[in-house]
Amino acid sequence: MARTKQDENFSNNVIWYNFILCILVIFIHARNDSIFTLPVLISGIPVWNEIESFLAADVAGAAVGGFYIGSGYLFFRNYSWKRVFSKYKSRMRSLVIPYILWTLLYFFIHAAISRIPVLASVFQEPLIEISWRTMLDAVIHYRYCAFLWFLQFLILYAALSPAIYLLISNRYSGGAAILLVFFTACTNIIKNEQAAAVTNWLVLYMLGGYIAIHLREAVEAGKTSTGALAGAMFLAAAAFWINKSYPSVFGVLFYSCSFSGALWCLISWDREGSSTLTMPRAREWQKNTFAVYMTHFMAVQGINRAAGRFLSQSMWIGFLLFLLLPAVCFWGVHLVKKICGNGKWLLWKIWMGSR
Repeated sequence: MARTKQDENFSNNVIWYNFILCILVIFIHARNDSIFTLPVLISGIPVWNEIESFLAADVAGAAVGGFYIGSGYLFFRNYSWKRVFSKYKSRMRSLVIPYILWTLLYFFIHAAISRIPVLASVFQEPLIEISWRTMLDAVIHYRYCAFLWFLQFLILYAALSPAIYLLISNRYSGGAAILLVFFTACTNIIKNEQAAAVTNWLVLYMLGGYIAIHLREAVEAGKTSTGALAGAMFLAAAAFWINKSYPSVFGVLFYSCSFSGALWCLISWDREGSSTLTMPRAREWQKNTFAVYMTHFMAVQGINRAAGRFLSQSMWIGFLLFLLLPAVCFWGVHLVKKICGNGKWLLWKIWMGSR
């Protein structure tokens, strides 16, 4: 079936949505004011520290929730009981296998670093034992790649997808189910930290799925009006203020949800005189968000630590690196992908989940 102009616009907007959120995730992990400890004072204010903290801790914090909403939407967008096993098969290839491979890769990288004195000193890496027990621990607890908790939660939600679909497939009972999970998350009645985190992000994953099932036409219809964009931006600003002033699970979820909505409205904004696409056509390198996500943590940590040790500990250097690291990560992945036959090599496809 030929793709319609609406389908092309939606696909292009999804790429931009993931690309922007990926940059924000890099900012979260690129924060380096603990490495570059010599602040730059302007009128007595450590201005670069303040800006970096604002971007990495305040603004970018919504990116994780945005990814969960987007993931839930795309997963349930064409979900049905007939497609349960095909969905399991695709997520085994796109999530489970890459998760296992990358957790093991990070384990062996850290183990190698711990055995090279110079690198062990720079990265403060104690000697790591290599055994089946430590390898299994690395996979189950994402021991040497803490950022992969996000992927592990996605795997869990995919495994639970039939139950989630049963809950959200009806417009009214689905809304009630999301509110119940939301209430459970906000009241902090779940005392186990891991279970509480799973519940918190499940709210947004279910919300994304609910929107895909019941509001798909509105989301993919085409272009957002200026009035709708203004309303979404105002709601996001209000949610930001609430989350900043009164930190809580409610604030995090509300801000993540409203930020994601505002970002989507901005991307799909109907500018006067715009073409069929509401955003410029995405470039190939912008599509590499999964590869960037899987590799960025080691890259930003390594570059920050090396620069702090061998160049300068001035926040001038730190803030400049902070701004440049997203570009470095995307450029590095794009280069490696080109070396791998523009992503056509089997090895690349396995490690990147056939992306």
